[in-house]
Amino acid sequence: MFVVLGVLGVALQLEKLSIHNFRNLRQVSLGDLREFNFIHGINGSGKTSILEAIHTLALTRSFRSRKIDGVISYGCEDLIVRGELSPSPATTNTPNTIIGVRRPKKGAVLVKVNGEKLLTAGQLAGVMPVQVINPASFELLEGSPSVRRQYLDWGVFHVKHSGFFEYWPRYRKALQQRNSLLRRGNIDASLLAPWDRELEAMGVLIHEARLKHFALLSSAFDLIYGRLLSALDVGQDQKDAPPLTIAMTAGWKDEELSLAESLQKNLASDLRSGFTKSGPHRADIDLRVGRNAAGDVLSRGQIKTVVCALKLAQSKVLLDQGISTVFLIDDLAAELDERRCEMVFKELVALNVQVFASSVRRTDLNDSWSLGKTLKRFHVEHGQVSECC
Repeated sequence: MFVVLGVLGVALQLEKLSIHNFRNLRQVSLGDLREFNFIHGINGSGKTSILEAIHTLALTRSFRSRKIDGVISYGCEDLIVRGELSPSPATTNTPNTIIGVRRPKKGAVLVKVNGEKLLTAGQLAGVMPVQVINPASFELLEGSPSVRRQYLDWGVFHVKHSGFFEYWPRYRKALQQRNSLLRRGNIDASLLAPWDRELEAMGVLIHEARLKHFALLSSAFDLIYGRLLSALDVGQDQKDAPPLTIAMTAGWKDEELSLAESLQKNLASDLRSGFTKSGPHRADIDLRVGRNAAGDVLSRGQIKTVVCALKLAQSKVLLDQGISTVFLIDDLAAELDERRCEMVFKELVALNVQVFASSVRRTDLNDSWSLGKTLKRFHVEHGQVSECC
C-alpha cells in the first residue's frame, strides 16, 4: 500500500524542515526552502547531517548508517524529523503535506502524514523519491553487483504500476525457502517444486519490469553522458577509445534458457553450494569500454562522471512519467573538478528537481550553477544552522 500525495505531474517540494536530536543537530529548523539549497560548513559541522535528515524523512533511515543508535544525538532516546511539502508549481487544489518521522533507540518507527499514523513505514515509500550523490555513490561502478541491482530497482520500484513492490517480497520469500531446503543436502526434488514455481512466476515478472525500465534508463544515460562528455576537454586518446556501453544481465543465461529451465539445469550445483545461483537476485548492470569492464580502464574522474550520469538518468526516466526527485548531493567538489560540477548542475536544472547540496567552502558551490532557479544558502557551524546571503 502506498500513500498517494499530490497528483501525477505535480511535484512535491520540501518547503520546511525541522530536525531534532539528529547527530549534532539538536534542534534545527530550515524554512522557505527553494529549488536549489546550498549548505556549507567545515567537516563535522553538521551539513551532511541535514542531508541525512531529509533522507530519513523520505525513507525513515539515514544513507550513511542503518544503526540508529549512532544517528540519535548523544544522551537522547529518539530523533524526530518533520517536513512540510508543497506542490510545485503551486496549485490551489493540492494542499501542503506534513510528514513526521520518529526513530527511537528501542521500539518501532513512528510515521505520520498530515497527523495520521501510518501502519507501516513502508507506506511512506514513493512519496518523496530521493537520489543521493556522495562518495559512496561511486561504488556503483566498482562495487558488487548488489549495488547496481539496488540502483536499478530504485527506479523500477518508483515506476507506477510496475508491480515490483508486490513481486519482490514474494520472490525473496520463495528464494529463502528454496535456499533453506538446499542447505539440507540430498532432498526430494518435489519439496522444491512449489518454491521453484513461485520463483519462476515472480522472477519473470521482476525481470520484465527491470527490462522495460532499463530500456528507458540506458537511452537517458546515453544522452546525459554524451552531453557531459561533449562539454569536457577530452584528449585524442579518449576520443579514439571504444565507446562506453551499458547492458543488463538477467541473472541467468536468458538468451539460452528460461528461468525454470535454468533452475532445473543447475539443481545439482545448487544442492552442492546450498544456494540458488539462477534468478533476478543475480542480475547486474554491465558497463564496458570495448571488451573491458569500465571500472578497470576509466580514470577516477571518468568513473565519477559515469556515476553522476547514471543517477541523473534515473531521475530523467521518472520525470518523464510525472515523478520528481529530490537530490541530496554531499561535497561534490571533493570528487569532481569545477567544470564537471558545473555540468552536473546544468543537468539538474534541466531535470526540474529540488536540490540540497553541501560543501566545505561556500565557493565550492557557485550561485551561477542554479541557472535562474530559486536559490537559498545556509551555513552550518557546531550544529547550528543560519541563513546567509
